[in-house]
Amino acid sequence: MPTIKVSVMGESVSPTRMIVKGRKTEYIVDKDDSSPLEYILAALAGCINIVGFLVANEMDLSIERLSVEVEGRLNTDKLMGKNVEDRAGYKEIKVKVKVQGNVEEEKLKEWMARVEERCPIGDNIMNETPVHVEVERA
Repeated sequence: MPTIKVSVMGESVSPTRMIVKGRKTEYIVDKDDSSPLEYILAALAGCINIVGFLVANEMDLSIERLSVEVEGRLNTDKLMGKNVEDRAGYKEIKVKVKVQGNVEEEKLKEWMARVEERCPIGDNIMNETPVHVEVERA
């Protein structure tokens, strides 16, 4: 499959709120409601779900349902301009995947390894991805 382009477009509603339009959906990103910090964790959970069922199908595994709990820890000092030495992003992200289905323990471990290897969101979080930011007057 060729490389695809994925994009979104956001417009600010207030200093803490933005409406982001994707292919078919609008997302509200808000510091106090659905924060960008939660969205990145939600994206990881959603990606594990999608890739998990894709891989399960390829491996002919009987997975009925997944539950994905994602938790991140970060120091907000850099975000708030207090500490420039610590990084702004998550220091650690923990993922707990609970699988409902009739799958042997060994197959489950193999399945999870394949899911981790193929999940694009996990890949972006675990590896450095070049980000190029441009700014211009509207």
